[in-house]
Amino acid sequence: MTGSNSRIALRTLAACSAVMVLAACASTGAVKSASAVASAPAATLTTPGLTARERVAQAVSLLGVGSIDRARAELGAALVEEPANSQARKLLNQIDQDPEILLGARHYTYRIKPGESLTTLADRLMGDRLMFYALARYNGIAAPNAARAGMMIKVPGVAPKAPPARAARPQGPATTTATASRDPARASRLRGDALEKMSGGRIDQAVSLLRQAQQLDPDSALIRRDLDRAQRIQTTVRKRS
Repeated sequence: MTGSNSRIALRTLAACSAVMVLAACASTGAVKSASAVASAPAATLTTPGLTARERVAQAVSLLGVGSIDRARAELGAALVEEPANSQARKLLNQIDQDPEILLGARHYTYRIKPGESLTTLADRLMGDRLMFYALARYNGIAAPNAARAGMMIKVPGVAPKAPPARAARPQGPATTTATASRDPARASRLRGDALEKMSGGRIDQAVSLLRQAQQLDPDSALIRRDLDRAQRIQTTVRKRS
């Protein structure tokens, strides 16, 4: 082989080596890039700039619509900031734990009423509004906010006893209601208005006012006397007409 051909061969070999090195580098870079995408941190699912308390509130909203991954990320971030945050731990436990193990197998049925939600029911029937997500999973409901009035759900525990019906209180001849509605001062004012109506010839209005006054002060002799007189005048006027 001549010297010229030898140099050409060496150059060709060097070029091929360079191409192989570049290909290897490109391949390594692609692997690293794919690895970076595959291991994208949960931080991409969190809302930046929130406090731990705000993240818990955000997680509650996300769980309400069934967005579990984002809720988990927010709760994890809250625990990074506040490791002792009991609300974040309670919500995470509801996501990860089997609801029947968490709440127990014993339950009763309940029909959701208008205006009620799983959050309000968890608060009233279970004593903790944050247990709404466990209650949803207990009933196979993916998004707690989807629960609607009329749905029958399982509630863990024993059904609360209805309060005993109150027996009707017997009323004597003079009813308690009548006693409670006494108002002598107002009765006196009505009597004065009635006398003015009577003196002006408006006898029907006077009788009506005096009857109201007697209901407010049934023991008043003056009102009873004026009412009797007004009723006599009323009867006379009606006979003449």
